[in-house]
Amino acid sequence: MKKLVWLGGGALLAACATMSTTPPAATPVAEAPAVKTVAKVPTPQAPVEVPTVKVVTKESQKKRAEANKLKVRPIKNPETEAALAAKKVVGPVVTFAGTARADGDPNEPIGKTKDGTPIFLNYVGSGFIIVIEAKPGFSNLEPGRSIFRYDPNDPTKRPDLEIQVDRPMGDGSEAVCDARPPKFGGIPAVSPTSWAETKQVSAALNDLSCRFETFIESDSSCTNARNGDFAFVSGEEASVQFCMVVARKWRFPEGDTTVSVRIRDREGNPGPVSKFVLRRQARPTQPPRKAPTQTPTPVRRRP
Repeated sequence: MKKLVWLGGGALLAACATMSTTPPAATPVAEAPAVKTVAKVPTPQAPVEVPTVKVVTKESQKKRAEANKLKVRPIKNPETEAALAAKKVVGPVVTFAGTARADGDPNEPIGKTKDGTPIFLNYVGSGFIIVIEAKPGFSNLEPGRSIFRYDPNDPTKRPDLEIQVDRPMGDGSEAVCDARPPKFGGIPAVSPTSWAETKQVSAALNDLSCRFETFIESDSSCTNARNGDFAFVSGEEASVQFCMVVARKWRFPEGDTTVSVRIRDREGNPGPVSKFVLRRQARPTQPPRKAPTQTPTPVRRRP
């Protein structure tokens, strides 16, 4: 019995020795794919853009301002001819007719007449500005800018600014446009108000309108806004402004003088008539001021 056990144990040991000395079969290993190495080429860096500094000059500011002021030219209304055939007024509309102080600040009317005409007051009849502003009317054409177009033999030659007074200004000289040295003259009256194409009316219109100046930009006008900047009285609504300084040689007479005005467009079509009253009256006299009576100061005695 012991012999069999020993034999069994020896066989078991022999089997274990055989297993430990016999190497296991090698497992085939898959070959790794070849890796291609690519040399890195340094990429050139994009150049850094340096911001350009714009030099602002007076000329560049002026050009930019002029570019911003460009406006679309009005196109003629196709119904203009039919309106003219029906004898309708198609020319520019006056947006403001009145006065301003010598420094350009607009004056406010002191009241209105029975028919609604504004009244502007002045005590000396000169030293202020007459201001006329207009915009395109039914014809949709730009207001004309001419202030002098005169031919003594052709009464149809008229300025685009047609303005007249019903009382003579200054000495009422009938010489046309005698507003320059060596001789200064006044302005004749057209009474009653008339727009007839006669030599007398055409001469009076030219005599008064030639003393005006034309302004086509609001920020370079003869009047001021409330903030002190140059501006048309009627704002952006107007497209042209006419200004005249009333000098002593053609000052308004005492009393009420009616100023009537109308503007023609670039094709000569007149617009509706606008008017205002310039009232010159004596400055009210103020009662003399009484000087305050001085009370004598009591004499102080030393103790």
